[in-house]
Order: sequence, then structure tokens, then C-alpha cells
Amino acid sequence: MERREAGQQINRLREQIERHDRLYYREAGPEISDEQYDALVRRLRGLEAEFPEFGTADSPTAAVGSDRDARFPSERHSRTMLSLLNSYEREEIAAFDRKVRKELASDAVVYTVEPKIDGVAVAVRYRAGSLVLGMTRGDGLQGDVITANLATLAEISCRLPARWTDALPAGSPDTIEARGEAYLTLTRLAELNRQRETDGLDPLANPRNATAGSLKRLDPDEVARRGLSVFFYQLFLIDNEGMTSDLASHTQEIVALRDLGFPVNAFLREASNVEEITTCLDELEALRQRLDYQIDGAVIKVDRTDWQRQLGATAKAPRWGLAYKFAAEEAVTVVEQINQQVGRTGVITPVAKLRPVALAGTTVSSATLHNWEEVARRDVRVGDTVVVAKGGDIIPQVLRVLPEKRTGTEHAVEPPRQCPVCEQPTERDDGAVALRCSNPNCPAVMAGRLRHFASRQACDIEGLGGRWIDLLLANEIVRTPADLFRLQRQELADLPGWGEKSADNLLRFIGRAPQRPWAAKLFALGIPGVGTATALTLARNFPAIDSLMTASSAALAELPDIGPVVAAQVSAYFVRTENARLIEDLRAVGFFRAAEEVPPLVSKTAATGGEETRAVTWFAGKNFVLTGSLETLSRVAAQEQIERLGGKITGSVSRKTDVVIAGESAGKKLAKARKLGITIIDEAAFSARLAAAYGETDG
Repeated sequence: MERREAGQQINRLREQIERHDRLYYREAGPEISDEQYDALVRRLRGLEAEFPEFGTADSPTAAVGSDRDARFPSERHSRTMLSLLNSYEREEIAAFDRKVRKELASDAVVYTVEPKIDGVAVAVRYRAGSLVLGMTRGDGLQGDVITANLATLAEISCRLPARWTDALPAGSPDTIEARGEAYLTLTRLAELNRQRETDGLDPLANPRNATAGSLKRLDPDEVARRGLSVFFYQLFLIDNEGMTSDLASHTQEIVALRDLGFPVNAFLREASNVEEITTCLDELEALRQRLDYQIDGAVIKVDRTDWQRQLGATAKAPRWGLAYKFAAEEAVTVVEQINQQVGRTGVITPVAKLRPVALAGTTVSSATLHNWEEVARRDVRVGDTVVVAKGGDIIPQVLRVLPEKRTGTEHAVEPPRQCPVCEQPTERDDGAVALRCSNPNCPAVMAGRLRHFASRQACDIEGLGGRWIDLLLANEIVRTPADLFRLQRQELADLPGWGEKSADNLLRFIGRAPQRPWAAKLFALGIPGVGTATALTLARNFPAIDSLMTASSAALAELPDIGPVVAAQVSAYFVRTENARLIEDLRAVGFFRAAEEVPPLVSKTAATGGEETRAVTWFAGKNFVLTGSLETLSRVAAQEQIERLGGKITGSVSRKTDVVIAGESAGKKLAKARKLGITIIDEAAFSARLAAAYGETDG
């Protein structure tokens, strides 16, 4: 492969991976399976190894995915919270074992094997036996503080047992931290979905996404009602200087966690070689279908913690552990129909209607076919016998067609020339794969737009699920999001299945929507390419809807996390007549204000007398340029830190630049900064400034 082509492929892969990171960690809505995601990462890692001149410190191969949420205060982890490397082949376990034994120069290695819970990583800290902090993993360096939410879990006590110190070695400090995985049982998920169906709400898609969304609710009472569970798997001690220490082994950690009252998984096996590890994996995989919670593999760890420290870690993953992922369960069935599903942006997606088949503990009757080019490439026909799987046990998809099973009665389905809902012509943007309905007033588009507008991360209109949106549209009470603010109590109360109490509840939630954060209101518009993180960037750079509508594509492209593609999509959105009309309508009903409250960029948030106090930081109001490689932070993580603390990242050095942060191998940008007399700091000074901003030093 030529150098130029390799560089182009590397850039495309990085963009894909970063998009899927955002969908998985921040929006809890993955589109591909873990195996497909890991295949992208492996391809990128291979190209970066073959063409090292394209290596960067902020590559997804070197950075931990982030689930940071600006609605919550953050806290630095006492110890970096890393992710394990994934493996799908038994041969890779043998390679891992050889590498461990070589590094330790010992054949007496003992491993532990335990389930890999398909949930959300959390950490809880106790001081003198009392819960003082609960956090998400975040970006591995900092996590979102969700103490009140985690305290609602029945298995997390606000106080440890009276004699809790007996579970720890003599002389241990009085601060401990336990890390684990929050999850939702399959039984509880089914109960919640039955209730949501009764309430006219869309079902929760799967346990992992439901858990992630639940933990980020702003109301702890809502979290409590979800009924989450948790397993803990790590314990360490924190002294008065903030230094951490471990127990002697992972096995001892689990025993101590159990004695402290933390729930731990019953499956924990020891293995001394690859054959014994394989036996444990077979045992766990056989047990998998009988569990009331989802696991997607097994975690293999070196048991001794001193050996763990000796083996160390990369920037992204420890070298002493490996996550072995089970293959997605497969089933054979028949494609009975290829339906056309119209989304909120008008994109028409092919969906295979399947002969119902049992798969991964559920009955599957449909599977995504992604897009019409994919249907043609795979030559999927109605009547075909196909192999289906759940990607990561989440997303049903057609893996492959079995052409040898064809009888001659199968037939292909052509991409639609008309929308299946409104029968208006379809269109395809230049260079795009997606086929879309050309009618902005298509009922399916309107329904999708309303569902998105009412969603939790947008206007958070509780009680307005898909079933009730369809009812409002069918009765021609609502057509656009602005119509929601014109709803009358009696017209709602008279609807089938409603009443005065339901009407009052809905109107109360709708009435709160104009007070939603500015970033959430932007996200609610459903601008193509604008997720929650991008909406936050836009909100921090434009104080109101008018300034954003008049921003040029070039100006948008200069913003962090935007780029030329998203910038063009944002500009195109505001040019469309129907969108401009919607914004004017929303302004008329009081949804938009002349000046919105821009999301605060602060160092820390402290509770004082029941009110929040926000500290202004050294970073606030300054323009920063990053150049060179950073050792302790990925470029993405550094950028997030600067923006959160009030700074702004730009891509080039100019007279408007206030500070240049220079890492290893800094080049032309550093030279230009020196020429212009701009303040330059190295990574150590940058880290010290971060520590001061977060209150860890006197700064």
C-alpha cells in the first residue's frame, strides 16, 4: 500500500472509531457490535504500525473511550481507570500467556477467570466507613460524579458494616475505593418495558444502554425506580497523600469485597496455564444462557497484584489482563420480507423481517440490513435462508446468506423510488449512501422528529413516548415540536387512554422544556451530525439561536469536535426553509430566548449552603493550541479538560493565541509561537495547571 493511501485510510478509520466511541460511551446508542468495532481498531493499529509516521498521541488506539457528561461535576480518579484489550481467538490467550511469563521470568503464574459483565463501569469511595464519592469511568482520568445516583442502588450501602476494618490488612488507611460494573437484570428490563408499553413509551433497547442512561438521570428518584444492580471486582486503599495500594492478589480483593458487604460475582476460577483457562471459559460459556444478566465474555487477570504492577499498562489498557469476548450466538432463519423503515431525518433503512427464531435469550423477528448498497452487495433476497446474530448480544443483524439453500422462489428488493409512508420521491445526497424521503412533512419524519425532541438528552419530556406521539399525530393535534407548547389540557384528557391526570403530567413536563440547558435545546433540533457533545460545543460558542443560524460554514469548521463535514451539515440545516420556519415557531412559543444561558466552563463545583459556587480558572477565556505528543493525556482528553475549564482550542497559532502547550516533537507551531512571543508551557506545567484548577494543589 502506498503511503498516501495509508494516510487516507488511517484518517477514515480514526473518524469512524471516534464516531462509534461517541455513540457507545456518550449517547448509549451503539450501531455496530463490539467485534466489528474491535476489527476497526485492529485495522487502524496495524496500519499505524506499518506506517509509524502517521502515529499521533490522540489516536483511538492510544486513548480510552469517554462517557463524560457536562451536566455532572467531575473528579479526578485516584487511579487511572483503564479498559482491557479484547480478544476473540483462543490462540490470542496463548500469546498473552507467553508474553506474561516472559516479562515476569516465571512459570508460576496464576490467573483468575471471571465473567465480563455487559454493563457500565463505576467506582465508589468510602472514608471512615461512609460513602463519600461515586463516579463513572469518564475518560479514565476523570469521571462524572454521580454519588447520589449510585447511592440509590440497593446493593450500595451508604455505610460499611460496623467491623469493616476487619476485612482489611492491619494498619490499612481509612479510605477505600471499590470498582465494579452496574447492570440491569433481564428480568428487571422486561418489567420496565412492560410498564413502558402500558405508558405509551418506547421500550428500553437493551440492558447496557438502559443502565448507562439510568445512571445519567438528573433525578436520583428516577434512578432508584430503574432497579439497577452491581457487581464489584476491584478494591484498593487510599492513604492521606492520595497514594493507592492493593491487597496481595485479586482473589484476596474479592474475598475482602465480600466481607465488606459488596456484591461480587459467584463465578471466580483460578488457572495455572492456557488449558485450565480454556476449561474455565467453556464452563462460563455453558453457564451464560442461564444467567439473569448479560455477559459478553470473560476477564482473565494475573492474580498477584505485585506482578500486575510489574507488568504495567499502556496508555489505554493494562498488560496484566485480557477480555476474551464470546462469539455472538448465531441462528438460522428465513427472510420473510424486506421492509422500509423511515427515520426522523428521512433516511429509509432496509430491515429484514425474519421468521421468528430464538437467539441469545430472546426471540428475534427482525434484523438491520444497514443500507440499500449493503443489501445489493450481500445479495439478500426475500425468501433467503440466512444466518443471524446479535452484535455484542445487542443489535440483531444478518451475518450471511446461505445461497445453497435457495429454491428459485427468492426475489430481490430494489431500493424504493417513493417513500413507503408518504409516497413522495426519494433522493440521495451527492456521494452519500443513505436514501431518504424528500418530504419534510412525511408523517414518519414528523414522528421521529417529535420522539427525538422529547427524548431524555433533548427536552426530557417524560411520558411522551412513541405510542402517544403517534396518537397526537393521528388526531392532528400536533405536527411539529412547537405544537407541543400549544396543547390544551382538555384535548389531551379526551384522548383514548388518557385523562386529566395524564394531561396535567405531560403539560408539566412540556412546560419545563424552555428551561432545559441551551446545549440540550440545540440537540433537540435533530441537526444532522450534531450529537450531545457537538451540541455542547456549539452552545459554548454561540450565545443564542440567531448567532448560530448566521454562522458561516468556515467559522463552524474551526470549532473543536466540528470539522468541515459537520459544519456543512449544520449550515445546510439552517438554510432549509422548513427548519427556519420551525425555529421561528419555537421562538414564538417561548422555547428559544434572545440570550441563552451558556453552559458554564468551571474548575469545580462545591455545595455551600445548598447553593452551587463555581470557581473561575486560569484557563477561562484563553485561546489554546496543542502541538506535539503528550504522554499523560491523549489530545482529545487534553482538549476536553481545557474546554471544561473555560478555554478554547484552535488549530493554528496566531496573534489571538494566548497559550501554546508543547509536547514532545513539537514543530512549526512552537516556532511560530516563539516568534510571536506567545506564552508556551510544557506538559508538566500544563498538568500542574490542571491540578490547581481541580483543587488538588494550592495552584
